[in-house]
Amino acid sequence: MRNDKVLINISIIADLERYKKLGVSNFLFPLKDFSVGYESFTFNEIESTGVDAYVLVNRILTDEDLDRFVKLEIPKNVKGFLIEDTGLMCELTDKGYELINFQNHLNNNYETINYWLDHFTSVVLSTDITGQEIEEILDYTTKPLVLQVFAYPMVMYSRRTLTRNYLRHRGEVEKDHLDVAVPNADIHFKLRDNDYGTAVFDANLLDIRDFARNLDAEKIKFFLFDTQFLTSDLVEAALEGKSIENATTGFIDKKTVYRVGDLK
Repeated sequence: MRNDKVLINISIIADLERYKKLGVSNFLFPLKDFSVGYESFTFNEIESTGVDAYVLVNRILTDEDLDRFVKLEIPKNVKGFLIEDTGLMCELTDKGYELINFQNHLNNNYETINYWLDHFTSVVLSTDITGQEIEEILDYTTKPLVLQVFAYPMVMYSRRTLTRNYLRHRGEVEKDHLDVAVPNADIHFKLRDNDYGTAVFDANLLDIRDFARNLDAEKIKFFLFDTQFLTSDLVEAALEGKSIENATTGFIDKKTVYRVGDLK
């Protein structure tokens, strides 16, 4: 897996030089006020890095949000956007940016993906599907796709500030992050708030680098690394191809369970 095909979601700007020395040249910055669940950055901060930048906008936007966005001055070092709200696609189409559809759980079959590829540069594949399904999708889609290979995957996001609401209800000190466990089950989540809602992440670190190494690199636009909740030491170790303890392969070798009766 070539590091020049890696796209890293940045949490700390100071880590950029460290990743660049390992051959990474594409960086993803969540945009302040237009993203949820991540450390976020203004366009001025993104411009100051001087790197090839992709911008994450993962909120569902209101009309007022879109009006605010179109008034922003986009820096020249921004190559593209990873977006969830397709209304933003309408604003950015024909402006010369790469547009990547990042609708977390919806991009799970090649017919849906090929529809979006008529309008987008690429699509981020769902983390809810098996390795066999990923390989089939790559065989039948019309453009190279983005694959999350190292991350705490986002499970969902809510427009409500769930973490702060919960702590306020319990009379506890409010904060923007929380680790929770499902009672009587070995299921854990990481929650993170900002003023625009709460993102819920699986507390199991997803690491499918071994699977990704066997894919046809020409069918992959980017291997996505998400540094959220991770130390730069751990990310560097992953980029160097070192083994990471206590990580999982998610659904790569097991199907998603959709019905209680399917539980074994």
